[in-house]
Amino acid sequence: MFSVLNRSVDKVCLDDVVFHDSVDLEFFAPWYLCQIFEYDHVHDCTLSSIKLVSSLNSLSSICHYYQIDKVYLVSPYYLNKSEVWMLDVLDSIWVGKHESEEGIIDIYKYVLDSKKCLIHHHSDIIDIESQVNFELVINFHEIKTNQQNV
Repeated sequence: MFSVLNRSVDKVCLDDVVFHDSVDLEFFAPWYLCQIFEYDHVHDCTLSSIKLVSSLNSLSSICHYYQIDKVYLVSPYYLNKSEVWMLDVLDSIWVGKHESEEGIIDIYKYVLDSKKCLIHHHSDIIDIESQVNFELVINFHEIKTNQQNV
């Protein structure tokens, strides 16, 4: 997902774990923020927290085990076709396969809450969306609706 470019001076070292004030990162792929609700049995209340997620498999697991409020796509400038990273509410994620000279590659289609689509792939293919059949992997609106009905 990312590599460390620069880090601050070590702040605290506890049991071989080093803590820093800040870390500069170089990102290679989009990642997700997943806002979830968890029930606290000790205090008899529901808490909201945010999980930073780097893979689609981890995101699927979180959606299965936690009550989801919202999922955000954190997209790099090249994906959202701007000059900055953006944070958008995700509606769904679709995956397609494309066969190339390098083998079969996964193509990701992110449908935002605004219905805008972002296509993520590492190839030189132009207009890839018309060349790939996408399959729905996760529909966050449907997951949230199903969780509320339980």
